[in-house]
Amino acid sequence: MRVAPKPASRFSRALCEYLPVSTAAADHKLTEPLEPLEPPDDSRADLWDLFDTAIVVAAFIATFVVHPIHDALTQPYWLDEAWVAVLTRVPWSHVTGMSSSTPVGFLALLKLVPGSGEQRGRLLVLAFSAGTVVLAYAFARGLRWPSKPRARFAGAVAALVAMLAPLSLLRNDLKQYTCDAFCALLILVVAARVERDPDRTAVWWLGIVAVVVLPFSSTSAFVAMPVFAGLLGSALLARARRRVVEVVVTAAATGLVIAGYFGAVIVANTNDKLRAYWNSFYLYGSLGDSLSQAWRRLSHLRLWLGMPAWIFVVFVVIGIVALVRLGAPSIAIALPLLWIELGTAAHLRRYPFLDLRTSHFLLMSSFVVGAVGAAWAVQLVYRWNRVLAVAATVLLAWLFSIGFRPWVDTLNIFYENARAQAAYVANHRMPNDVILVNSGGAFGFSYYWPHGSITTELDDSTGQGFRAEVKGLRAQWMIGRTDAEVLSALRDALRTWHAAGPGARLFIVRSHVLAKEALAWKRAFAALDVHPRVVHLRVEPLLVLGPASPAGTAGH
Repeated sequence: MRVAPKPASRFSRALCEYLPVSTAAADHKLTEPLEPLEPPDDSRADLWDLFDTAIVVAAFIATFVVHPIHDALTQPYWLDEAWVAVLTRVPWSHVTGMSSSTPVGFLALLKLVPGSGEQRGRLLVLAFSAGTVVLAYAFARGLRWPSKPRARFAGAVAALVAMLAPLSLLRNDLKQYTCDAFCALLILVVAARVERDPDRTAVWWLGIVAVVVLPFSSTSAFVAMPVFAGLLGSALLARARRRVVEVVVTAAATGLVIAGYFGAVIVANTNDKLRAYWNSFYLYGSLGDSLSQAWRRLSHLRLWLGMPAWIFVVFVVIGIVALVRLGAPSIAIALPLLWIELGTAAHLRRYPFLDLRTSHFLLMSSFVVGAVGAAWAVQLVYRWNRVLAVAATVLLAWLFSIGFRPWVDTLNIFYENARAQAAYVANHRMPNDVILVNSGGAFGFSYYWPHGSITTELDDSTGQGFRAEVKGLRAQWMIGRTDAEVLSALRDALRTWHAAGPGARLFIVRSHVLAKEALAWKRAFAALDVHPRVVHLRVEPLLVLGPASPAGTAGH
């Protein structure tokens, strides 16, 4: 009697689709991967439709709503933003040959932002935040969930976490860090898709994406290599010989391009001043010492995580387990490797570890994986007890809201006012007046100066690797903040001021004045017996000396 074959279980179909390898019954020799079985229509949870599009459009718009758009477009740039913004006002030929830690692709996008608002560049930062939310939805939605509603639920959880995590809400300054997070998540999305695609050319798309995003985000290189390692590990576990070869060849070619870019653009433009600035964020000592330092730093980020560090770690670990169960083992391998890679780079003094800004891409990628873990855990509970699952979802959402609620619509940017000082000097300056600009104010003053053009020069004495000045302006641009440097600059400015003739004034523009520099200025004024008057401009007052008299104190 002939017995009908038993229908393949859902697990068997999934195994054939995501680990498409067969073993010969006689000799167990490896063969080429089989074509994936086509599951029933009702199980195609990965198919995108108009409803998903509507969700991501709404999420994109909502991201702008939770950020303080008005304040972002009106508050002046502070030092770290100003030296990025000033490059949008210089010729492109100056930018490409300049030592700068801002990726050239990001600067190119800044130059393309339309409009005339002086702070419009922050819109690009928020656009990348919104794009990251969309990618978070796409990443979680594209995993192998049992049904579309569950896939959409996971995507919504990931999108909301990416949108409302405190470190995301507070990242609205004019820096490339949201672009870093966007590019990192884009690589993860492409890698997860490649893992599900048996086509021979699929892996090359990952290499292409990794190379294309490199000029926009230097940190994407850190993400690309662990992702290739994850794909290799996944292929080895599946014993997919052809995919192993594809991953190795593509990773080698991509690695050569990345290494060449880093050698020509990144390493060549990194100076000792910048490395010294990050000294406190490198890792030191033995492996145990480094792990202890890393844990302390992660614990100190509690406010920006919106939860204690150990809870963050627990959800990330659950997320890694979920990725394995949901058909994305390559990402489950890649994320821990990314943490290890960045820790190693910090130990070699090549990249800061767990700084809130420079590690934004690492933390956001981990947040999205943790969100997948939360959604997966809730769905496991749902299969057992629906009421308990709903209660757990509400409880997790409430606890998460406690962490992010204070930071909604909050501008986390230092208020510095080189803009007001530049406007005052421009409106009141006479032809023979002299201007002295401190090192912290040069970038902002140059960017906000309403007349003339800006010139830049390479300068390794600053962490930025360059300095900016306004052409044709009778101004002295300071370098340094020490007592000797402040005293020397003030003395030279006084000589120039008195040589300018009767009626001339000396405007002293100072921004981003730290405590030691403030004391240096106080000592310099006392040593040279000068007493400037103060022009109050809300914050960072402008100092003015003059008009000068013929019998001045040029000898000081």
